[in-house]
Amino acid sequence: MIQSEFQRFLQTLLSSPSSASVHKFANLVLKSLGEIVPLSTHQGQRVKHVAKLAQKEWASLSPDIPTNLEDVESDVASFTLLKELSVDSFRGFSREETFDLKSLLVLIFGPNGTGKSSFCEALEYALLGSVAEAESKRFRDVEAYLKNAHTNKFTPPKLIGIDAEGSDINIKPNDALYRFCFVEKNRIDSFSRIAAQAPAKQSELISTLFGLDAFNEFVKNFSPEMDGKHIDVEGIKAKKLSQKRLQLQGAEQQIKLNQGIVEQVKDEETSLATRYREGCTLLKMMFELNGTDERQGKIPLLEAELQKPVPQKSNLTAANLALIKQTLVSSLNDHNKKREELANASQQVSFQQLFEAVTQVQQISPEQCPACLTPLTEVTVNPFTHAGEELVKLQHLAELQTKIKQLEQTVLQKLQELHQILSTCLNFYSIDNKLAPFKLADMSQLNVAWWNSLHAVLGDGTSAIQHIDTQVNHLEKQDTESIQIEQNKKAQQLELNRLKVFLNDAQKLAASKSAAIKAIEGAQKLISEFDEENKALIGEVEQEKPIVEQNIEIKESYQVFVALLNAYRKKLPALLVENLGDEVVKLYNAFNRNDAPTELLASIQLPLAQNQKLKISYQNEPQKYFDALHVLSEGHIRCVGLAILLAKNIKEGCPLLIFDDPVNAIDDDHRQSIRRTLFEDDYFDGKQIILTCHGEEFFKDIQNQLSVEQVKRSQRLAFLPRIDEPHIQVDFKCAPRNYIEGALEHIRKNELRFALGKSRQALESLTTGKVWQYVSKHGDGNLSIKLRAANAPIGLRQLTDQLKTKIKKSDFTDADKHNVLSPIEQLLGINGDSLEWRYLNKGTHDEVDRAEFERNSVHTIVSAIESLDQAL
Repeated sequence: MIQSEFQRFLQTLLSSPSSASVHKFANLVLKSLGEIVPLSTHQGQRVKHVAKLAQKEWASLSPDIPTNLEDVESDVASFTLLKELSVDSFRGFSREETFDLKSLLVLIFGPNGTGKSSFCEALEYALLGSVAEAESKRFRDVEAYLKNAHTNKFTPPKLIGIDAEGSDINIKPNDALYRFCFVEKNRIDSFSRIAAQAPAKQSELISTLFGLDAFNEFVKNFSPEMDGKHIDVEGIKAKKLSQKRLQLQGAEQQIKLNQGIVEQVKDEETSLATRYREGCTLLKMMFELNGTDERQGKIPLLEAELQKPVPQKSNLTAANLALIKQTLVSSLNDHNKKREELANASQQVSFQQLFEAVTQVQQISPEQCPACLTPLTEVTVNPFTHAGEELVKLQHLAELQTKIKQLEQTVLQKLQELHQILSTCLNFYSIDNKLAPFKLADMSQLNVAWWNSLHAVLGDGTSAIQHIDTQVNHLEKQDTESIQIEQNKKAQQLELNRLKVFLNDAQKLAASKSAAIKAIEGAQKLISEFDEENKALIGEVEQEKPIVEQNIEIKESYQVFVALLNAYRKKLPALLVENLGDEVVKLYNAFNRNDAPTELLASIQLPLAQNQKLKISYQNEPQKYFDALHVLSEGHIRCVGLAILLAKNIKEGCPLLIFDDPVNAIDDDHRQSIRRTLFEDDYFDGKQIILTCHGEEFFKDIQNQLSVEQVKRSQRLAFLPRIDEPHIQVDFKCAPRNYIEGALEHIRKNELRFALGKSRQALESLTTGKVWQYVSKHGDGNLSIKLRAANAPIGLRQLTDQLKTKIKKSDFTDADKHNVLSPIEQLLGINGDSLEWRYLNKGTHDEVDRAEFERNSVHTIVSAIESLDQAL
């Protein structure tokens, strides 16, 4: 099973984008499957073993996936019917046994432990080439599981079939074609326990239902990763060299770091030169800034210009000089006028002084006249009041005096300013300056006379004031030139600063680049010396590289292979039950045909991926889905599992159905409906069915569900308990469990009483089952039956009479009802009594000294019952 499923996985690689290395790894696993399967993930057993195999055989492995695998040679079964199985030295068989299987129905009965499973495993091995039970028990050597313990031998079973032309053929194992022919109770049991599993496990149980649990386990035992613990992907020599290189790690980092710095500096140099001038290079920029021996650079030129002194400013202006002179002239003129006014009012000044004196003595003699000491109450005019009034009248004199003082101050201030201008002119023009005699050493001599002296005509016909005007004009022009020079120097300083920034940045970059290059050279020297010292080891590392590269290829292909294999495993449930839903619903409803319509399914959703649930909807609410594990009993869950397996068998067109011991897989409530589904419905028409069971009642019920003709055409085997015999005991001529066939066999042997007993059982089986169903189908199936006690069985005579009455009614719809009615009337008699019926009753009870049964009458009873069976 594992090998077959793995081969199917290989075929998916042909249509996947997987690499040739992955194909090589898949071929390695296929080649060594027997060694790999028993190994698990414990302590990395499997991955270590696989790594060793890959290293040993990698070069010789083919990258081509084989397409001539037996499982994929044909998708059509080679036979239509199994004819014969020969088994020798296989499981419980210690000597050769040959089983005749040439029938559409092969029924095998035997208690537990009698060898039925060995028989089914022989069929499984002959059809599939493997036995799932051996794989699930992890037998490294499958033959060790299958060999007979007593002979200690294993002989592969031989299976012969009949092809479409009716010729015998030897059947070759083909898992792909025949794996869905088997329905095993263990798988249904596992499926029924789905309710106890976590949702993540539910999709796996679909695989378990189809016997793929061993394949799942096989896939899961591949560790997802193959690392240094399992295969050398670094190199022993390389690792040793790497450990030695740890001491050079700093040097290598320095090289890498400083190479980055050099590259970065180059970029920054280009950026800096471009910012200096578009299209300029750093070398040109440095030449322009610093200059050469032949040509002075911009920075030295600017520095020389800035070193030149700026002419001193006098801060003199002709306008200010003119304003001073104008102010002096106007102030002197006003002063003279005010002085004249004051002189003309000299008498008033005397009175002003008198009145001010009177006012001042008021505080000393406030009650009497200050001149005559007359009390103020007796004077004609109050001197103090009069003095105040007169002072108000003489107020303009005070203002005139104040103005004269202000003018004198203004004149003095302007004379000082003019003298300062003169001194400034002498400072700038100190040689042969005509103004030198007019500079005062004693500033107390600064007066109007000095001012007038400036206007005196000198020997050359000029005056000092004219020289002052001329020199101030000259100095003002010099100040203007000085200001322009200062402004030029500011611009030059800004330009110098800007150029120095470029020069400074360039010097920094040069320093960084130089330091980085020196660091690289130093580190490279260390490395070159190291390489020389470890030359032999480095050579060994180079020789080791192909091996390491191969190991890396193995590691990577392993991990991709495992990922693809797991993906295939996860998709298997969906592939297995694809498009099975409708058929599963039909079969499930057939198994539960006696349930109420509200309990029959409308649709089913199978768990195809992790965390999906098994969901169903009922016919009365087809759009509403329920969690099947919540609403279905364990028996119904088993029915779902069986329905899936049978639906897959039908969909795949399997030529046969092998059902191993359904008694254990099916609960009592569903056995009859499942028997009817298998043998009455048309689902399995023309399909060979091989069924084993350990329940004798189930074995009997199946045979009595079939017609006598069907039972006669079937093959029936009985596996017997082994007492002192190590070999499996098989009864190839086991007694029939079909009552009518048993009655006929007793008639043939002239065992009349036994024939009557079987006939009575046959009639009970027919009336309670087939006849009653027949009546319900074509007429009124509601009967009224009296019981003698609550637990008493239904009276056979009463039941048969009522069924006869229903069939005889005129509204009974079956036109051929006489085929059923005639044998019933023959048994009961037209008038309700017959010799045959009395015989039938007497033959089932023990009586002493009674008359012998008449053979013809007994034969009539058996024939009537046989006819009734054929009619139904």
